[in-house]
Amino acid sequence: MTVSKIKLTMIGGFCLLVAFFCAKDIIAKSGWPQVPAEITAVTVECLMESTQHRIVYKTVSSASIPCELVEAFKSVHADKEWTVKQKFTGILRVGAGADAVEATMDLNKSGGREPQVGDKLVVVQNPAKATQIERAGMTGTRVMLAAGAAALGTLLLFLAFRRPRPSSANAAAAGLPGGNAAERARQADAMIAAALAKQATLPNQGPAGRQAAAGLAREARFSGQRSSFGRKG
Repeated sequence: MTVSKIKLTMIGGFCLLVAFFCAKDIIAKSGWPQVPAEITAVTVECLMESTQHRIVYKTVSSASIPCELVEAFKSVHADKEWTVKQKFTGILRVGAGADAVEATMDLNKSGGREPQVGDKLVVVQNPAKATQIERAGMTGTRVMLAAGAAALGTLLLFLAFRRPRPSSANAAAAGLPGGNAAERARQADAMIAAALAKQATLPNQGPAGRQAAAGLAREARFSGQRSSFGRKG
């Protein structure tokens, strides 16, 4: 197996593994009920990330700091270029009445608006562990990810294990007259035998007849040598 086929096999197997775990997660969370939730507190952090590209690899540096320290962090680490991304973490009151619990969940901006205390949203809750929640509507994203990973993995494995088709050049070479060297050799042997027999039947026809017969024999022998050369080639 060539190096390219080994790479295709590894990447295809990884894609199928991702698809398997996505499908497993979808099945596990398919029975989680939807419950209302309300944000009671929001924490904002800034994710700092720097990527440096080398000749054959790249290095990624990251850190999570309070957003008010971003400028100080950049001045201390001025040898790198940093990108800043805000991360919102919310404390939610999940459920209603005596069954309500507090849980923590990552939040995102909605239409460019930052999440605020008092915002209401719908989450899915693990019946076996009330504090384990997740934003509702993630099932469709997981289904698309699982389907895409499965399709890509299947395609890569097919390309890795398929048998190569014979090229047109090889097919044409197989059909060339050079492929019938044995047949040409038999024809040359027959021509030699015929010339010798004809020479034997013309003993009394004078010098002209004998020269003609000798010429046929030489021509037959030359044809046999060419056929033998074709077989060796």
